[in-house]
Amino acid sequence: MAEDNKNTPEELENTAPESVENNEKASSGSVLDDIVKKQREGKLSKDSGKPGDDEDDEDDKPSKEKKHTNVKQLKHGMMATILTLIFVAAVVLVNVIATVIFERYPLTIDLTQEKKYSISEQSEDYVKSIDVDVTVTVFATEENFLALSDYTRQAIEVLKKYTQYNDRISYRFVDIDSNPDIVSEYGIDTITAYDIMVETNPSKDVKRTRKVTMIDLLSFNNDFLTNLSNYGMSIDTLVQQMGSSITFLQYYGGYVEASRADEAFVSALMAVTDPNPMTAVFLTGRKESDSLTYLHTLLEANGYQIKDIDITKENIPDEATVVVVAAPTVDYLPEEVQKLADYLDNDGKMGKQMLYAASVKQPETPNLDEFLEEWGIKIGSGIVCEQNTDKYYSLPYYTIADGVSTNFTQDVLDTKEIINARSRPITLLFDEKGYNGTEAYVTSSDSAVVLDMKTAETVAKGKQIYTALASKAVFSTEDGTGTYSNIIVCGSVESISDNYLSYTQFGNREYFLSLINGITHKTSTGITIEPKVITGNVYDLTDSQSSVLQWTFTLIIPVIVLIIGGIIWVRRKNR
Repeated sequence: MAEDNKNTPEELENTAPESVENNEKASSGSVLDDIVKKQREGKLSKDSGKPGDDEDDEDDKPSKEKKHTNVKQLKHGMMATILTLIFVAAVVLVNVIATVIFERYPLTIDLTQEKKYSISEQSEDYVKSIDVDVTVTVFATEENFLALSDYTRQAIEVLKKYTQYNDRISYRFVDIDSNPDIVSEYGIDTITAYDIMVETNPSKDVKRTRKVTMIDLLSFNNDFLTNLSNYGMSIDTLVQQMGSSITFLQYYGGYVEASRADEAFVSALMAVTDPNPMTAVFLTGRKESDSLTYLHTLLEANGYQIKDIDITKENIPDEATVVVVAAPTVDYLPEEVQKLADYLDNDGKMGKQMLYAASVKQPETPNLDEFLEEWGIKIGSGIVCEQNTDKYYSLPYYTIADGVSTNFTQDVLDTKEIINARSRPITLLFDEKGYNGTEAYVTSSDSAVVLDMKTAETVAKGKQIYTALASKAVFSTEDGTGTYSNIIVCGSVESISDNYLSYTQFGNREYFLSLINGITHKTSTGITIEPKVITGNVYDLTDSQSSVLQWTFTLIIPVIVLIIGGIIWVRRKNR
């Protein structure tokens, strides 16, 4: 049996490899099965030392890290994109909102040296208070009007400011040659090219209008005005002779020294929107000592309608609120004095006002003197001088007021010295007499003297009166309230002349305006607008420059920001 079980070498040779191979396969398969089973059961240690373990871990690591990096980059990319889009959207939105706001509200900044495109705070306050519809019509094309000069450009910028402050104010341009029907609607034959019409309620019945000419927008050199006055002329008469404002400016534009656009427009607005308009009448015809041009301007700028009436030919109009008599060098005739008396009496109702200014240049005027004495005031023939050097400028008869009444000083913003140039002395004949009364308003120091004009001898010493007020009242039988007519008597017409009203170092302008506003019971606005001197184009923007800035801030900058944001996003994405 033993022999039978033995194999020959050949048989062993033939059978051994197959058996071994089968045995190895079985053994390998068993091992692999055990490894898989242990891996599934989590029992195979990473450091078991089995072949291939380290290689598998190294292959898995880059895959996991790459996947983690991709997620991180995706998050950063999305966040960068979102932030970029939000920033671009915010920039565009801010530009759009800013454009709308700048069109609607006055948020512009005036970079010009003279602040030529700014308006005064007083003008701003008044414009904001207007509660009626106002339309300003410029009788020219916008292109032609803006091309005239820097002054016309400034005038339109002032109008733009007004419309931004108050949406009840609007303006338009009308070509006078292409729209003759519009011109005829006003019933005014004197409208010419480049005139400006300010009106209320233009869509309904035209209630009030005020014309502003090119000349009204400008302030001229004082020497030029004085020379015209010496020839018995004014700018208005010269403009009429030359046919138009444009022709006048072609010859005399070199004498323009400042812009009055703000003053002229506010004056026109006040005239057409004031519910109780007041008229100041300047009486002429008796060789008045002064035309009081600046006083015209000052009252007009504060809403008074201004009229010049020749007392020798016309009656004082019923609508007159205050009458100005500027030191006539020819005495009034009795019938002319009666016109004054009837005006102030107002059919027994009173309520009328008058300003009378005397001058040392006047000869005797007995009729006017008698009229004033009936009201309790006498004007002397001498000249007031000061002995105290602290109470005069340069010469003793350019005196400084020492005492000023506080009555009717509601519009006086700054307390400045009031100068009285070559004033005649005023005497009060009584304090009260029936329903008449008098009061000193501006007085000298105790060191003043009155000198005789011919002999220079001293005729009086002590405190003198420069300005006084005479009143006459009528009282209501129902409630006892009084209505007053008043005469302001000023001993010096020079104190209200162009020079001393325009000098900012003196308080004459504010004081006399406040005094007139007080006696007329005018709604006080305190608006005294300084002319603006325009001497250059520093920092001015042309239309092309303005267009460049507009496109830069509304398109170019947002596009640049968008491009930069896109580049940053792409770079971060590919990092």
